[in-house]
Amino acid sequence: MRVLFIGGTGNISSACTDEALRRGYEVFHLNRGTRAEKERPEVRLLRADIRNSEATKAAVRGLYFDSVVQFLAFRPEHVEADIDIFDGITDQYVLISTCSAYKKPSLTPVITEETPLENPFWEYSRLKIACERALTGRMDGGRLVRSRGVQPRAFPYTIVRPSHTYDDGWIPGCFGSASYGLAWRILQGLEVVVPGDGQSLWTLTHASDFAVGLVGLLGNPDTLGEAFHITSDERLTWDAINAIVAQALGVQPKIVHIPSDLIAKARPERGAGLLGDKAVSVLFDNSKIRRFVPGFAPRVSFAEGIHRSLAWFDAHPERKVPDPAMNADMDALLELWHGAMEKIL
Repeated sequence: MRVLFIGGTGNISSACTDEALRRGYEVFHLNRGTRAEKERPEVRLLRADIRNSEATKAAVRGLYFDSVVQFLAFRPEHVEADIDIFDGITDQYVLISTCSAYKKPSLTPVITEETPLENPFWEYSRLKIACERALTGRMDGGRLVRSRGVQPRAFPYTIVRPSHTYDDGWIPGCFGSASYGLAWRILQGLEVVVPGDGQSLWTLTHASDFAVGLVGLLGNPDTLGEAFHITSDERLTWDAINAIVAQALGVQPKIVHIPSDLIAKARPERGAGLLGDKAVSVLFDNSKIRRFVPGFAPRVSFAEGIHRSLAWFDAHPERKVPDPAMNADMDALLELWHGAMEKIL
């Protein structure tokens, strides 16, 4: 099977590349070639900027793919451009969307693929919803989208929604994950902000587990026109997540609970991802992905995954540095919170 990953060297796509190669697939990456250290010799690199349609068309000219997986579409026009590029040269286009597109809070904390898509808090999620609708051909109210005055062409798509997924080089937290920042702060004995009372339930998925589900969908015609979320089955509170990171570091965390609404008012850019996603308890029902990919069975607990991440940082000590943006936001919130508490108490 011939698979094209648009990107291929990122947090999730690297693990998906590994899984596809493990299954013996012929793997292509389409990217700008700026992360040569992340490329695998078994992978054929098509060097192009996906935002440059003409360059991308030139890079894929003469090729046909069983599946194309788009990790880098963040706006509906990105998907529209992809349809123009890949229509007729693939049997399956897979859009990587997001679980933050689901309406939260819902009437029930159990999330299935039938849960409505709505997020008034976070623009990132609303744009991902718009990306999906560029494929499903529907706008609000169910009106068919028309392009150039005609009915939209059939396009063989599958939608995949990851939640909070991490791999080596990530220390997951509610204020950022793609750095050593949270671990650095805990090791320094600094207070760590946790939204709400720290008891909302959250799901962290190791990229290697996600990859089994994603790659298992490729080449299956029964997945066309379908949407799937792919997450771990492990549910942890935010207090537990921070405690597990601290335990792996051999220290105790200094957790300070601050209401999500206050965080959103003081730091709107952080609040959007809390109110619209991370601070809301959700329980993902993975029944659908298991029906289509019987081999999907997440194996990496967060306790194991965080040890893998810390081992990666130990092997790359130059990356064990603070996260300035995280520290600035947490310090400002802590100053505001402690000041308010002094006035009350």
